[in-house]
Amino acid sequence: MTYPNHRPTDLPDTITGSGRRYRVLAGLLALACGTGVIGVWWVSVVHPTGQTMEQAAFAGSLIGARFVSDHARSLLHVVSLPAAIGLVLAVLLGALWRGSRRRALWAAGAVVAINISTQVLKYLILWRPDHGLSQRFGGMNTLPSGHTAVAASAAVALVLVTRPRWRPAAAWVGALLAAAMGYSTLVCQWHRPGDVLSALLLATAWGALAVACGAWADEETQGAEAPGETSPVGYRAAPVGVTSAGRLSGAAVLGGLGILSGAAALALAVLNWRGVVAVGGAPTPATIQALGRTGTFIAYAAGAVGTVAMACMGMAALALLTPRAAADGAPRVAH
Repeated sequence: MTYPNHRPTDLPDTITGSGRRYRVLAGLLALACGTGVIGVWWVSVVHPTGQTMEQAAFAGSLIGARFVSDHARSLLHVVSLPAAIGLVLAVLLGALWRGSRRRALWAAGAVVAINISTQVLKYLILWRPDHGLSQRFGGMNTLPSGHTAVAASAAVALVLVTRPRWRPAAAWVGALLAAAMGYSTLVCQWHRPGDVLSALLLATAWGALAVACGAWADEETQGAEAPGETSPVGYRAAPVGVTSAGRLSGAAVLGGLGILSGAAALALAVLNWRGVVAVGGAPTPATIQALGRTGTFIAYAAGAVGTVAMACMGMAALALLTPRAAADGAPRVAH
């Protein structure tokens, strides 16, 4: 069945409706991640037991650090404010070269918003109560992690500017970059696990907000093909969902990996919590010493695995927000 001389706005309501539904999901994801930032801060910074668990992870990061710290420090020194500015320019130029002005502008805006909001939250809004475990940083709040935010903003920008066909692959690359940077800050003792997790949540929130506000609006009633590609007259013959399942399966696998990692991190966090409570739970250096080598390593492992989980789930969630019309290959107008 064909629809001659119809504009995209004349397509059936089932198509335009499903095309806009992803924006609602993106808005909910942004709200959930933003709430998650505050939740992580309260649990890991404000609560005394949370601070003790974080300090245990901090001590546990010394175990085996000599094997990876050199590479981690090299990565940390690469990421800086000039690198963030260069990232914005690269994203803009690359996307504009591909003819994606809308996606380029939203991606650049997301990068700026992620990094500015990270600094505002860290230095102007959030605070760190002194429970006797903040001597190294002079009691200063370190949540969210600025270095992790820079890497995560690059990951979000990559997902935003990439065409639907390659978006799952971009999500994998972005997750790897964000996880590597987050882990590097942990193993080099630049940040605690909560700092890293909050930065990843904040980046995902801004990315989802960009999608909700229309970063992918041009995909709502268009297929995923690049300009110049053709399709048969009228609607596609492929059943709805078959093509999208093939193109988005990579993002689904990434999300599954994130969920499994999250379950493992949660189990390790519970063991960490039980260990802290078992030795008294007081936020003192004596409690950290009482946990021993095994207890502090469990705390560190919980943070490291949680970093991988959050990076994978965040990037996968953004990629899976791809409008259904773009993922399936929307019906083309007959000529």
